[in-house]
Amino acid sequence: MACGSETRQRQKTLSARFNDQEAEAIQQMADRAGVPVASFIRSAALNVPLPQAVRRPTVSHETAARLLGELGRIAETLRAASLAGAVDLNNPHIAAAFRDLAEMRTVCFQAMGRQP
Repeated sequence: MACGSETRQRQKTLSARFNDQEAEAIQQMADRAGVPVASFIRSAALNVPLPQAVRRPTVSHETAARLLGELGRIAETLRAASLAGAVDLNNPHIAAAFRDLAEMRTVCFQAMGRQP
């Protein structure tokens, strides 16, 4: 069976120029709608409904990086507390907290398209 790119019916490419603010606004609106920029512009120009969202909205890499930093800070604080004897690593709640931190870290990396 042929893949989508081999059976495309749209064979013409048009180009347009935008200033930085316009380009950013269009990109953000397409991201919020969950559609590619070309689909967003086509919908607006031809006054037709947007196609069903085919992808999830993009992840803010800056936000995910800040979250990763905070998760690391929390994990380091727990490690330091355990080394100081203030926290018992055998406590099931502490062990669960470390597992949760590791899982959240993995999810952040995956959301940014990276390997932990």
